Amino acid sequence: MNKLNIKVILSVIALVFVMTSCFEDDNDENKYDGPALVEFNAPTLTTGSYVRNVNVGVGLVTEQVNLISPHFSTDQTIMFTVDGANSTAVEGTHYSIDGTFTIAANSSIGNADIQILNGAIPAGESRTVVLVLQGNDLIGVSENYKSVRFVIRP
Repeated sequence: MNKLNIKVILSVIALVFVMTSCFEDDNDENKYDGPALVEFNAPTLTTGSYVRNVNVGVGLVTEQVNLISPHFSTDQTIMFTVDGANSTAVEGTHYSIDGTFTIAANSSIGNADIQILNGAIPAGESRTVVLVLQGNDLIGVSENYKSVRFVIRP
């Protein structure tokens, strides 16, 4: 090889090392140090107003819930309810929920389940059910992402 090729190759190798320097792993600026919270995942991907359309009788529907905090070393049971003031669906006719789910120890994710039943809804109409996270004694709720709205259609 001629000297020019060797210089180019060495320059490229040197450039690779210079451009890929290490970053500090322990940057406190990027660490969350607020209270432990839970949030529905879907609204965080949109504008915060999340509506999920489902068909009557579809069965089990799962919504991911995120833990915003360092992991807990024990399972955490999280509660959720239905916002009756903003829901038109009838429990036992259009849907059913357990009202709790678990975020496993050393995990950041849990799933809130709702069973969409085969209740009669006239053609052209819909029923709405709004799930609202409640948290538990150790974990609060992110106000911006605490609810998910389901629109049940025939």
